[in-house]
Amino acid sequence: MNALNRIKKIGERWFLTEPLLFAVYCSHEFVENNSIEVPMRTGNMKIEFAPKILDKIADDVLAEYLKIEMFRILLKHPYQRQPSFAAKALLTMASNITIADVYDVSREVKKQMSGMEMKFPGGLCFEEYYNLLKQDVTPNSGKSGGEPQQSGDKSGQDGDGSGNGNQEGGESGQQGGDGSGSKGKSRGSSGQNGGGSGGKGSGASGNSGAGNSQEHRDSQISELWEDNEEACCSINEFIEVATASNNWGTVAGKLQGLIKASLKVDMDYRKMLSLFKTSVISSRRRLTRMRPNRRSGFDAMGSRYELSTNLLIAVDVSGSVTDRSLQFFFSVINRLFKYGVEKLDVLQFDAQIQGEIEPLKKARKTVKIMGRGGTSFQPAADYYCEHPEYDGLIYFTDGYAPPPVFNTKRPIDVLWVICSRQCYAENSTWIRKIKRNRVTFIPRSE
Repeated sequence: MNALNRIKKIGERWFLTEPLLFAVYCSHEFVENNSIEVPMRTGNMKIEFAPKILDKIADDVLAEYLKIEMFRILLKHPYQRQPSFAAKALLTMASNITIADVYDVSREVKKQMSGMEMKFPGGLCFEEYYNLLKQDVTPNSGKSGGEPQQSGDKSGQDGDGSGNGNQEGGESGQQGGDGSGSKGKSRGSSGQNGGGSGGKGSGASGNSGAGNSQEHRDSQISELWEDNEEACCSINEFIEVATASNNWGTVAGKLQGLIKASLKVDMDYRKMLSLFKTSVISSRRRLTRMRPNRRSGFDAMGSRYELSTNLLIAVDVSGSVTDRSLQFFFSVINRLFKYGVEKLDVLQFDAQIQGEIEPLKKARKTVKIMGRGGTSFQPAADYYCEHPEYDGLIYFTDGYAPPPVFNTKRPIDVLWVICSRQCYAENSTWIRKIKRNRVTFIPRSE
């Protein structure tokens, strides 16, 4: 049985026993990738797996690897909370430590997860573990994989600069250096390429040591990680269903608490604007000492770009949208001016466009609301398509109306901001089916 079929068998079992994990499993696409040196990795709403590695491990170990990736997704490590200029290898280690702190990882898999040897206090969050790792572990030092370098450890520091990286994979664990000066060797065995720990003295021998190899594997695991507001919203829905029905399967209480804590996500309006990154114009460049230069770090001044863009805002003023929702809509629109937007054109619509298009160049305290009839998204879509000077369109709505058709051959960028979590759950599916349309919602207490 090939690797994908084995994964599907695990998913079928989860359908009855692990409803939360099954929901996450179904939300991501499985993609074969034999170029990676780890069993599997997550990102961009897909799970990549390496058959060359999975074919060598038992089904129970494969299920454990898959479960770990499900936990990463539920904690939103691949889609949120990543520090600026983060070291990918350290992100993986921080994620491993966070999961192992609240979940009893099997022995076979745990010894393949880097960071387990670090002696950190328990009960910390992902970001805190990352910061501790950043202080204690220097990339390319050999400390990010295998055993941490201890004071007084002479491996890799002898006269000839070589140590023994002889490594046993699978269940035989690690063998330390014997001082023979032989170059690092690897003996393949079950699970060895899946992020195994490097031996002592790793990184010290000729071409590439086991420590650097481990760091490379750690970097591969988090290589696809990037902020994704849409993915976070979908994951939150799964968590809310599990919480409301109290149907968590075998997910332990400590892990449940950590997953629930990840639900509190404030809407970052800068992320909303980043959805238009293909068309947003960075018109002003300013040098700053507060940001490192990409090439030389803090030795040279970095650049800060102040964004300038031309957006069309379509506000749904139909009768189904409450006055309170409209207050939230215009509050969000006002906040956009704080994040580099210089000009917004706002149109109000119900079944048709109401009044004139209103250009805004600064936040307003009061806005006159017109309309309050039925709802049609088509008039705003037509106006957007007829005016190519706009970089993007943002709908503020409850989502209840037939889908619009964008009659244009030029690339479009459309963001839908739904007024509540419930309306988002009922309307996000059809919105995602429209090409280059994305959807989020305003998290607020009802």
